[in-house]
Amino acid sequence: MKNTIKINSNNYFIIIAILILGSCTGTMKIEKMPDDFDFIAKYGIAEENIINTFDNTFTKKINWDTDTTISLIFPNDEKEKVYKKIKKYSIEELPTNFKPRSIKDVSPSPTYYLKFKMNDTIHEVIWETNTLSKEKRAKRLRAVITQINSYLITKEAVANLPEDERITF
Repeated sequence: MKNTIKINSNNYFIIIAILILGSCTGTMKIEKMPDDFDFIAKYGIAEENIINTFDNTFTKKINWDTDTTISLIFPNDEKEKVYKKIKKYSIEELPTNFKPRSIKDVSPSPTYYLKFKMNDTIHEVIWETNTLSKEKRAKRLRAVITQINSYLITKEAVANLPEDERITF
């Protein structure tokens, strides 16, 4: 005798629901930060702030001709937060010259630059115009830069640097 399973509409719905729920994990598992993860982030009007974890420095532009660079170690737990955000938002998939749509041009416009290394691969994103874009990918890149800046503004060494003397229009 052959065994057959009859699927009525109620059973069909239950099977589909189980398949859908079974494929959803609820949260995306992000792998451990690679040992070679480092980054350079430049942001602000004319890239006035530069954090470089490759050489453990922070640079602030003071005027058009003068930069001040200090030694600053970005701790691993903070780097891990940046790494997780980069992975969560798939920043490594953004094009090098990132130009999201925007409904308005802003001038002067902040510039965002992010270069990072992970798993022996260098990724670079340059975003020079329309940095107020509301596009999802734009918001995500800003979130990564905000994560970096949120740590930096807590550091006394950064707070004690001279103010930017440049005038921009």
